[in-house]
Amino acid sequence: MPENHAGHAHDGHDHPYPHGGTTPVLHLPAGGRPLTPAEVRNKVFATVRVREGYDMAQVDEFLDLVEATLDQVLRENAELRTRPAQSPAGDGAPRLTQHAAERTVTMATQQAKEIIADARERAEAAQREALTYGGRIREGLQDQIRQLRALLIELEKKTTLITDLGPPSGRPAPNTRLGDVS
Repeated sequence: MPENHAGHAHDGHDHPYPHGGTTPVLHLPAGGRPLTPAEVRNKVFATVRVREGYDMAQVDEFLDLVEATLDQVLRENAELRTRPAQSPAGDGAPRLTQHAAERTVTMATQQAKEIIADARERAEAAQREALTYGGRIREGLQDQIRQLRALLIELEKKTTLITDLGPPSGRPAPNTRLGDVS
């Protein structure tokens, strides 16, 4: 089950929260202004240089804002449903308005769920790519380390051989220890 950086599990199912509800209690940012559909549609996340994909913290922050906006809209809708219908003419206008509002909220909720699912899918794909890329880099570095160790062993063998053979006829032995500079 994917988990965002804020620590909420997001698996598409409602889960009880400490306050007794089945949806998280989220608060809108400092301005208190809910998201507009255009802001959701046009949101652009910064890419990260270390790996391909979106900045996970930025995606999680945006998803929290989408959730807070939906939570606010749903609360306002529930509040409007509890108010008595005020129709001086006694016609069906309030009922039509309520039905249109419910349809709008349902459509917005579905659209937000699709956006959230798409963002999560992209974030998970980016994370998988980053892990794969990191694994390839690690394997390459480990291969280089193995090659360098083999080269070092070969050099030590040659140094030992040169030391064991001694200097050519009558010359003093050179200092052949690796790492000695004298």
